[in-house]
Amino acid sequence: MKKINLKDLIELDEEINHPFSRKISVSNIKKKFGRGIIIKYDIGNGIAIFARNFTLNEDIILTEESDIPGACFIFNLENNLTFNYKDKKEYILKKNHFFIELASNKFYCEIPIKKDEPFLTIFLAVKDTLFLKLASSIENIHDYMNKAFCQSYYILEGLEIDTLQLELFNEFKDKTYFEDILKNIYLESKTTKLLHYSIEKVSKNLNAPLVNFNKNRILSLERAKEMIMQKYDEKLSIKEIAYKSAINECYLKKDFKEYFGMTIHEMLQKRRLEISKQLLQEDFCVKEVAFKVGYKHTSNFSKIFKKQFNISPAKYKKQFI
Repeated sequence: MKKINLKDLIELDEEINHPFSRKISVSNIKKKFGRGIIIKYDIGNGIAIFARNFTLNEDIILTEESDIPGACFIFNLENNLTFNYKDKKEYILKKNHFFIELASNKFYCEIPIKKDEPFLTIFLAVKDTLFLKLASSIENIHDYMNKAFCQSYYILEGLEIDTLQLELFNEFKDKTYFEDILKNIYLESKTTKLLHYSIEKVSKNLNAPLVNFNKNRILSLERAKEMIMQKYDEKLSIKEIAYKSAINECYLKKDFKEYFGMTIHEMLQKRRLEISKQLLQEDFCVKEVAFKVGYKHTSNFSKIFKKQFNISPAKYKKQFI
């Protein structure tokens, strides 16, 4: 397999410039190599988004290098990917998983890509000084970054992509989303939320042994959380969640709060309110939104919404009319 640098794989199609230093580059895969696009969105505050969606017509080894130290959140939405580093070690990132790749100013990596296998990833790159502040909840984060400078990279263990993460970066794959300045600003808020959420998820995973949960218990808790993320509009009972997550009800209530920092009811309510804000920006009235997220009574929904966001759902919706 021949080695091809990312820069030689693509050709610039267009550049979109927005106010406040926002710059978007849309590149196509050169026809001789395959088809697809790579979008780079430099937000201008130490954070950049890379959406890569392509298929090649030959086997290659994609090489990447960088002289800008920082962290890269890599979300893999297709086939398993193998990352080979300078020290000859490899890391396999499974489909629908992500990891945080810490990089020095002498970063180098090789990724074998097979012919006709779709490559679909979202990269969020953060400069090192900003990342160290954002990731302060990850214990020993400065030590991890120092290790990256010693060996050119360091991997913070990968985790499965969950429903909330999928929702947060779903728009990143749409080229047209980058062309509208208002949508761009909305996308930036989603990027910040995705970064914060993913950092907290990694932090909880790295610190999990400290609360003395075994692997099976953690898997059960993650299954319980995923049920809430997906079935927030249903009438979920503790008994049902415990049964489908293969965990005792008492353990579920106790461990859920300790592991996630909130009760099941609190997470369910938080999830419903997050979705309700999205729906209120669309063509749904307050009553419809309340029903869609699982509330039977509009008055109860409005009371909870206002308490959480300090604005009524009706007034919130008027901002988007």
